[in-house]
Amino acid sequence: MRLRPLLAMAGAVLLSGVLMLLCAGPAHAAEANMLTTSEPPASATLATPPRQIILNFRWRIRHGSTVVTVLGPDGVTQWQQDKPVETDRGVGVGLRTLGPAGKYAVNYQGRSLRGLWFHGTMEFVLAPPSNVAGRLPLAWIASVLLLTAGGTMLGIRLGRINQ
Repeated sequence: MRLRPLLAMAGAVLLSGVLMLLCAGPAHAAEANMLTTSEPPASATLATPPRQIILNFRWRIRHGSTVVTVLGPDGVTQWQQDKPVETDRGVGVGLRTLGPAGKYAVNYQGRSLRGLWFHGTMEFVLAPPSNVAGRLPLAWIASVLLLTAGGTMLGIRLGRINQ
């Protein structure tokens, strides 16, 4: 009779242990090195192309472990220039003069000082160039022509009335 309660308790402990293992996520997930800030900011729409990308992370990074690639809207052309420059918790990379408007993907990977690999993607959009400057002179010329034509017609009409 003493065996039955002991088996029931052992079964409950075993079941609890199995449930804990099934419900627990990976231990390293809490230690993942996340991107905290970037320049330009993630998901930003930019009117002028940036000259560099700066990525800052939650944990310190192991120097020499980071790789940053900047892919253009075609998903193939790489726009980064030179090797990344690493700081304590960040990395920066210079850019060639960006080409076409569209979405750019900044792919990064590296290793934290805790020894864990991390990777991710940050995106930004380069807006098409604005044609406002090209339209202003045209609008100005059209306004001057309309005012000149209106003034001429008014002058002709007034000249006929006075005769």
